[in-house]
Amino acid sequence: MPDLGNPIGFDLATVLTGSGLTLLLSAAIAKYGEQFQYNTVELYGMSGAIFIGIGVIFGLVLVATGNR
Repeated sequence: MPDLGNPIGFDLATVLTGSGLTLLLSAAIAKYGEQFQYNTVELYGMSGAIFIGIGVIFGLVLVATGNR
């Protein structure tokens, strides 16, 4: 039986969750961005760097534990 969560080569649940987080973060920056000392572009850049860092660390943990 094929894996319904992985129909086209990537994990659909992960993609949808990541997209949802990105949209929520974008909405929060658009709504509350002026309350921070950074401008909108800097906030997007910092949040992107944080997401990349979390993803790399999570991936390394998965590899180290033998799950990937």
